[in-house]
Amino acid sequence: MPEFRYKARDNSGAARSGVIDANNRSAAASMLRSRGLIVIGVDPVNQPTTPTKSNIDLSRFLPVRQVDIELSLQQLSMMIRGGMPLLTALVTLVEQAPRRSIARVWEKVIDSIQSGDSLSAALGEQRCFPEFVVQLVRVGERTGELAPVLHRSVETMRGRRRSLQEVAAALIYPVMVILVAIGVTVYMVVYLIPRLEVYLQNLDKEMPPMTQNLINVSVWLRQYYPLLIIIGFGLVVFALVAYRSREIRMWSDRMLFRIPIIGNLLQLCETSAFARSLSVMLGSGITLIDGLLTVEKLLFNQYSARSVTEARDKIIRGQNFSEAIGDSVAFSPMLKKMIAVGQQSGDLEGVLNEVADFHEDQFRSAIRTLNAILTPALTVTVGAVVGYVYIAFFVALLAAGN
Repeated sequence: MPEFRYKARDNSGAARSGVIDANNRSAAASMLRSRGLIVIGVDPVNQPTTPTKSNIDLSRFLPVRQVDIELSLQQLSMMIRGGMPLLTALVTLVEQAPRRSIARVWEKVIDSIQSGDSLSAALGEQRCFPEFVVQLVRVGERTGELAPVLHRSVETMRGRRRSLQEVAAALIYPVMVILVAIGVTVYMVVYLIPRLEVYLQNLDKEMPPMTQNLINVSVWLRQYYPLLIIIGFGLVVFALVAYRSREIRMWSDRMLFRIPIIGNLLQLCETSAFARSLSVMLGSGITLIDGLLTVEKLLFNQYSARSVTEARDKIIRGQNFSEAIGDSVAFSPMLKKMIAVGQQSGDLEGVLNEVADFHEDQFRSAIRTLNAILTPALTVTVGAVVGYVYIAFFVALLAAGN
């Protein structure tokens, strides 16, 4: 019978190691668990030294995905709800991890817990876990309701990810249309039409005005394209450096709210994110002040984050929550009134949840409407540009045949 060398810990946390006989690795791990041990690793004693293709694990080089974190937290919630000890559940996450990268994360979490840290502290040491997840886990540890708060964390992360996926899916087609149109136009203007110009000049034919305009553009692009590339690269670098400045980023993030259509979409997105995150925080037992401090770190727009910070400071000074948050243009005017209703009714968590649902629906509807308008508009615009190039090309061909 094959032999397996194991590493494990008992219920007191003491390290155990040795050799065990079993039919396979899974059977060896099951036998160790039946003895009350927490399995850390099980490896065959006589491992083959010849490397094979199956030994190459490319997943260790892949980054941790948000969906991996969601799945792991959901599994952890289910195992804890089923009565499994925390360390045993974490070891199971390592064994069932779809990627080596997320497995390493949970191995580090296990090491931190075995060193005496709490689960929330261990998660906080790993940058892949959002701040609100760490806060919720900390509250779950205090209240003894770890499984429910993990489930809420998963639902919040899944909702935000799906919203981003809907936006990306709505923009894929317009972006692809633009890229293809630009590629075709550049090919004809820079490569095809100049060769047609040489052919017409050899025939002593006069170039049609439409074609001559495109040729002038082609000549200009071929003459100055190195300078254009340098200028474009310089503008990108300048924008990135300037955006790292807190003052410039604050100004630019605020200006986004004043852009038609984009400002409305951003306001709907920030309002739903603020309301949903704060609702989850309050429902998990986090105080309003601490919840606002965490929500501030979840908002990508710096102007929205500063608005939350200012609202938190006003509340600490004694101002009403609805009045404190209602002064900002980063959030929908409806938010202020609904928060006032929630405070009066004593169900601020439920009201914020309804506000989040409403604004998420409005955001999705606005995205669909924008996509319905943007797609035909881009198709017509791009078709006009490409059509002009094609017409100029065929007019030149007709001129060459006459």
